[in-house]
Formats: sequence, C-alpha cells, structure tokens
Amino acid sequence: MYLGAHVSTAGGIENAIKTADKYNINTIQMMPTPPMRWAIKLIPQENIEKFVEQLKTSNLKKILLHGIYLTNLARKDKKLFHLSKMGLVIYLDFAERVGELIEKNNIDCEILGVCFHPGSQKELSYEDSIERISYGMNWVLEKVEGKQKLLIETTAGTGKNLGRSFTELKLMREGVEDKKRVGFVMDTQHTYVAGYDWVNEMDSVIEDMDRELGMSNVKAIHLNDSLTKLSSNKDRHANLGEGELGIKTVKKILHRKEFKNIPFILETPALKTNDTMEEEIKMMKKLAK
Repeated sequence: MYLGAHVSTAGGIENAIKTADKYNINTIQMMPTPPMRWAIKLIPQENIEKFVEQLKTSNLKKILLHGIYLTNLARKDKKLFHLSKMGLVIYLDFAERVGELIEKNNIDCEILGVCFHPGSQKELSYEDSIERISYGMNWVLEKVEGKQKLLIETTAGTGKNLGRSFTELKLMREGVEDKKRVGFVMDTQHTYVAGYDWVNEMDSVIEDMDRELGMSNVKAIHLNDSLTKLSSNKDRHANLGEGELGIKTVKKILHRKEFKNIPFILETPALKTNDTMEEEIKMMKKLAK
C-alpha cells in the first residue's frame, strides 16, 4: 500500500526524500519551487542529480509533484496564461529528467506526474474556459515530450473555480490530443464539499468517478477530512477524523478495493509541525491496517 504526505523542499529538493525516510513513508508530494512564485527557469541538472542520489538509498516508491498555486489555465490574459503554462513546463521537465535518471540507475521508484489546479473562470465564458484549459495542456505537452503526465486535481468549486465535478475534469481531458499523458488526482475534501457524499453514498461516488474519469486515470488521492459540510464549496482541510467525513469514512476510503494500488497523500493541517505530522501519519497507517 502506498501511504504518504505533502513534504517540504526547504533547503534543497533532496530534503523531501530525507523527510520521507524520517517518517517511514513510501509516497510523497512535493513542490520543487516556491508555491506562490512563478516558475520560469528550468531546475538545474546538478540539483536533480543530488535529488536522485538521495533517492538511491531511500525506500520511497511514489513521487507526486504539485504545481504552483498561481496556475490558472483558464485566463484570457496572454501574460498570465503564458506564465501558467510555463510553470507546468518547468515541473513537467523536472519530472521527465528525474524519471530518466531513475530509470538509468534502476531505482525502484515512480514519478506519478504533475498535479495542478486547472483554474478559475474569469474573463471567458464557461465553455471557452474549459477549451482554454485543454489548449494550455496541449501546449505544455508539446513543449515537454516524453511520458510524464499532467494530473488535473478535483477542486472544491469555490467561487468560479473549475474542476468541481468529474464531468468537468473529463471535458478538460477530452480536449487534449495526447490523452494518455493526462490523468487526475482526487481530493476527498474537495470532492465532498463539491457535492460528492463520501459519508452516505460512497458506492455512488466511486461509480461516478470510474464512469467519468476511468479509475486507471486516477493516479493519486489526497486524503483529507473536511472542516466544512457537504456541498459547501469551501476548501478547508481537517485532520483525519476531526471533520465532517469522520474516522469511519476515512477508514472505508483507505480500504476500498478500487483504490488498492492508488497512492494516498495527506494534506492536512497537522503537517505544519513535526510532532503533529508524525501523529497524523501514524493515524493514517493505523486506519490503513
């Protein structure tokens, strides 16, 4: 089973691997660059080599990259649209180069792809916004050839944020030519507040997910409880068992046969300090047994 958490890259991207080993997790999510700064320069090869060197002695099996929070592929503004695309190019290039070195060195680890929030409808109509997102992904995938994937994340649907339904995510992928390089990351908190009732209708939620997205295209699950209620459209994560989903629902999600080979990644408030992070990871492992 693949269990992990979002970890910091402060002090060097290789520190993300050290954190994984410290907490004995086999999966991480990381951001190679600051989350609220545009990524416009390729990550130096020497940094990537340090990262892979650290990986050689690690038990890490799955790595998910999370794009910067400024990304919005639905923008009409040419500059902001280009910056959003370039941020994904930088991260996808990083994924490709790390993946190549992993393969070259026969390391038993996989880069899952680049997870990102698709964007918010601002200047464009709903239909044009969806089309713009697909166009942006096509552009990024053409710039960075290879096999690494762009992974669209489910969103809480706050305001005019796009990606609140499985159907919306499906539409975004349908507009991409190289569909095999586009997948999804499902967030339990985001989907719950977007109207998917994990507590009372879990079977229906999973059936809907499989029908619209295809379970084989779901490459990771953000495992978060929710501070806010069903259909509230508020992106407010809670620690496991401390929110509206509750401990029983979180445990059921971890044990669903449909998710057996999909990595679970924590993004809960407990990750902010070392002590609470350790306890949260222990809780996830306990529930997964």
